[in-house]
Amino acid sequence: MDQMITTQLYCFVFIHLLAFGQSTSLKLTSDIVTSVRIVNHLNKKPLTYHCKSANDDLGLRTLQPNRQWEFHFHPATFETTDFYCYFFHGKLRAAFDVYVEDSRLEANCDGDHCIWTAREDGFYLYNMGTRQNVKMHNWNT
Repeated sequence: MDQMITTQLYCFVFIHLLAFGQSTSLKLTSDIVTSVRIVNHLNKKPLTYHCKSANDDLGLRTLQPNRQWEFHFHPATFETTDFYCYFFHGKLRAAFDVYVEDSRLEANCDGDHCIWTAREDGFYLYNMGTRQNVKMHNWNT
């Protein structure tokens, strides 16, 4: 008798999961689309970079002078989304977070759109509130 009740209970739960599973599905990402843009304002020189997060590797890329590249993602719901990039310009190097959810970076980006500009003297982040580029990082030798 106990086995029959247990089997019926499992069947009841299984049928309800099938019936209501789609409407109550667990979302692992938000509906918000976040963008990070990299702009090359180096003096007639290409910028090589490699951006990634814990879950996504965007690969090694090269950006020609006065060009830009942008990637989009949905921030994670149950963990902090963090994208970081390694930059190469001749013998110069830099590595830093280009987006971290719930951080000073996100505040400067106005939450959903970070614009980074590479220049000869370092990296600038466009502050959406003040509408100004703010120097955030220097090149390392």
